[in-house]
Amino acid sequence: MRVTRGQELVDSILELIDRRRLRAGDPLPPEPRLMEEFGVARNSVREALRTLQALGIVEIRHGYGTFVGDASMAALSPSLLFRTRARSRQDLRGLSDLLEVRQILETELTRKVVGNGQLLAALGECVDRMADPATASVADRRFHELIGEAAGNELALELIRLFWDVYRQTESLIGTPTSRPDGLEAKHRRIVEAIATSDGAAVGEAVSEHFDEIRKRIAAG
Repeated sequence: MRVTRGQELVDSILELIDRRRLRAGDPLPPEPRLMEEFGVARNSVREALRTLQALGIVEIRHGYGTFVGDASMAALSPSLLFRTRARSRQDLRGLSDLLEVRQILETELTRKVVGNGQLLAALGECVDRMADPATASVADRRFHELIGEAAGNELALELIRLFWDVYRQTESLIGTPTSRPDGLEAKHRRIVEAIATSDGAAVGEAVSEHFDEIRKRIAAG
């Protein structure tokens, strides 16, 4: 695949960040230095920096300069949201794909944290808060974050947040939930019980059941 000059410059700036071992918050060389180093015009540098800013790789602070960003997965939210919506308008394929990847990820992460007593207590508190409609959504998101945090995989934790947020923004495509109001609490409580048993198979069944209602709504759509 042919690489454009613009992409070449983006790649060169990435190599510069890596070569100089710059970390999040560190300043990049000013535009004139980048122009000199790569032999390009100011507009080319600015376009490349805007591309990297959209990806969360750099942060442009007007009046202060350009700094290395934290490259958060949140930067992928608009494209994943667009892709999921676009592929779901005809046959809900986008939501189905998102659900499948999310289940695979969360099943394996949950299996990594079986028997964690401290985690069980925190998850139990989240489940209790799900009984109140005013706090149910926040408690639901926090429940899955806690599992990601306990698993000790920072990338997976960011993906959990990304998938959760995108799903919430696209859920309207499959209508309102069909389960009872207390269903959210019950499904998550079964995951907590499976973690407590330290049974990997039970964890897989509980996480799968957690997504069953969504799967049925997608199939019905």
